Amino acid sequence: MPGLAWCWRVVLGLAVAWAGVQAGGASAEPQALKAEADLLEGLRDLGVTVQLGGVCGAPGQLATYNMGANLLCLGDALIARPQERNKVLHHELVHVVQDCLDGLESPTSVSLKQGLRRVGTLSERQLNGFFLQHLRNQGNLDHVVATTASLPQDSRQREIEAYALQADPALVQHLLQQCSRSH
Repeated sequence: MPGLAWCWRVVLGLAVAWAGVQAGGASAEPQALKAEADLLEGLRDLGVTVQLGGVCGAPGQLATYNMGANLLCLGDALIARPQERNKVLHHELVHVVQDCLDGLESPTSVSLKQGLRRVGTLSERQLNGFFLQHLRNQGNLDHVVATTASLPQDSRQREIEAYALQADPALVQHLLQQCSRSH
């Protein structure tokens, strides 16, 4: 389980993002593909198995992360939809970070909100506001609320976080780097 230092680095990353001091914009295609390949290699170094292609999860799912098996699957459907690839990949990477918070060797994961509340640095209201603002900025708040309504509360929170941060690759990659350092 990550220590206090890791949680502080996560808090710092969230604070930087909240202030708007993050890298932005998509890069040129070859550079983006190289960055993605490096990112996937970093996951493998962490102990996450990366499956490229095939079917992932339920019909229509583009990608999945299985926390019990530490398996990231990027399906054929995602490869065929390059315009969605970056967001979907970063959505799944949030789940990797959540898994890392509880230890990748564990079959469970913890929401970012739970992990940050453990160190008591941010209030529940601040954390909820952070994720809600990210959803509002993407214009997907209503969609996320509707699609996660039937999930158990802990699963719903993890999905809300993943949807909220999927459009912030810099923050997600920062959190993932902190996970790598603590591993």
